[in-house]
Amino acid sequence: MVWLLEYRQYSSKFSRIVEHKAFRSKEQVQFSKLMILKRITCTKLVLAIISLIIIAGPTILTTQSLGLKFSALMSGEEVSPPINSNVNGTASFRTTSFDTVIKYKIKVTGSSDVTSADIHFGKKGENGEAVVDLLKDSKKNGIRMETSIRGNITSSDLEGSLSGKELIDLISAMRNGTAYVNIDTPYHDNGEIRGQIIVLR
Repeated sequence: MVWLLEYRQYSSKFSRIVEHKAFRSKEQVQFSKLMILKRITCTKLVLAIISLIIIAGPTILTTQSLGLKFSALMSGEEVSPPINSNVNGTASFRTTSFDTVIKYKIKVTGSSDVTSADIHFGKKGENGEAVVDLLKDSKKNGIRMETSIRGNITSSDLEGSLSGKELIDLISAMRNGTAYVNIDTPYHDNGEIRGQIIVLR
């Protein structure tokens, strides 16, 4: 009976010691869990930022470094009001240098006598003001009933309501489908052919 009493007393002391150590161990474990949780949160945040960079990176490179592309198919039927014309043409545009320059190429077939070429504001079927003179500071070649025009547009080329504004304002109109190219000849000085500018996907 004595040894049993001594055993119980020893077990009770041992339990208190174990409980005390276990209590301290739980505090340490809780603290460790908090530290691990903070590290996991920081890691998730870093991974989320990396994911955004990976996803948005190509888009940024495409729109800023490589540029956006636009085109316009021009004919007399697109003029408002429509006219009968044997002339037709195409126009292509590309933004470069972080939207500070627009490069363009225009090809007109059926006429070597283009008197004006402009970008206008306006939806399809609507007439609007000219905001860019595409013949100004451009290269124009007229050979055998064909005309080729190429050049660059910067913010200093903007006219009308865009005068003094940034090139991004013109690009926004081109993306929204509210800009068109208009070509004049001596036979139709209000528009020989016209085409709405659309963005190429």
